[in-house]
Amino acid sequence: MSPIEHLNSVAQAHHARLISSAGEVAIYGVRPPSPSGAPVAELILEVSRLADTVIVKEQLPILLPAFCAERHINTDGSFCLYWGEVEPSGITSTEDAEAWWGKVLTFILRQRSAAALRRWPGKGDARAHGSTAARFQALAEENAGALGPTFLTTLRENRLQVKKRGPNRLALIRDGHRMFTVQKNEKRVMTLRQRCKCDKAHSLRLPIASCGNHRRELGDLVINLEGWSRAEKAFYDYLRSVDQACCGTMDDCPLATPQKGMS
Repeated sequence: MSPIEHLNSVAQAHHARLISSAGEVAIYGVRPPSPSGAPVAELILEVSRLADTVIVKEQLPILLPAFCAERHINTDGSFCLYWGEVEPSGITSTEDAEAWWGKVLTFILRQRSAAALRRWPGKGDARAHGSTAARFQALAEENAGALGPTFLTTLRENRLQVKKRGPNRLALIRDGHRMFTVQKNEKRVMTLRQRCKCDKAHSLRLPIASCGNHRRELGDLVINLEGWSRAEKAFYDYLRSVDQACCGTMDDCPLATPQKGMS
């Protein structure tokens, strides 16, 4: 069976009705119910086969923007459902098709929330914009995970920032407070005698230098967070260079034109 045929076989169980299916393209009307039970509009999706997977977009941009990086809609209107470098996206079985529909339904529900909130819900499990930034994100998450689940949650809640402290120093900031500083060219925490910042720091009371391999994880974390921020800026700079406009549906969108009197 083709990916489209697998999707057709389980569509009805996932709040989707098949409108048409011809060759490598299928059109579905999808209407996941609202948690409140309020009536919701049907989204008309165009699904096209691409090798052993598919790409999906709103057939015409009526309910969703034609493009919005903040809402994970690509410049061609397709939905960003997977991180291609890591997540398998092939649809070769009923289980694959059910997983795909699950991602689509979650995506649609988040689009509804985004339209109301003017920000993306579930930001902690979203991928960074652009493949380069996403790779830095994955590395940073790996570093944070090695420091403990609470540390990883802090990262995913967007509570960590990196700020420059001179030409070759980067400080990690958590909730507005500096945690430590890294020598950028050496990827090294500057004061290794300070207590480690991992989840077990208060119970173990070990300095960074003696707390397993955390000196490396902390240094790499800061370098990867800085790379992530730099790559996302480059991603939006490129979009501006090709005159890609903001759709105006999300607050704090990097593509938005600054309002008069604001920087």
